[in-house]
Amino acid sequence: MATHESVDAEVQLERLKTGIRDLAHDISNPLGVLRMAAYYLEHGNPEKEKQSHYYAMITQTVDKVEAGLKKLRALGDNPMLDVRGGPDSEGEKK
Repeated sequence: MATHESVDAEVQLERLKTGIRDLAHDISNPLGVLRMAAYYLEHGNPEKEKQSHYYAMITQTVDKVEAGLKKLRALGDNPMLDVRGGPDSEGEKK
């Protein structure tokens, strides 16, 4: 029979694993957006309006990656923190 402490440790480990998977997703998806915007800026010869759109996409995407990294740092400081909220959350489930 598992003790209360071992069950708590298992739950905490699962939360940590889920948080890490979610953070990886929060960082890898925006990288695809950055790659696409850079490609269109380099190869698409876009009009000025489209260029502004792609630059805005890049800026917004970098903000999302920074939010994911902020959650990763918070997770490093407190491994039991629930970081599963989306990239715009502050580490709390909404």
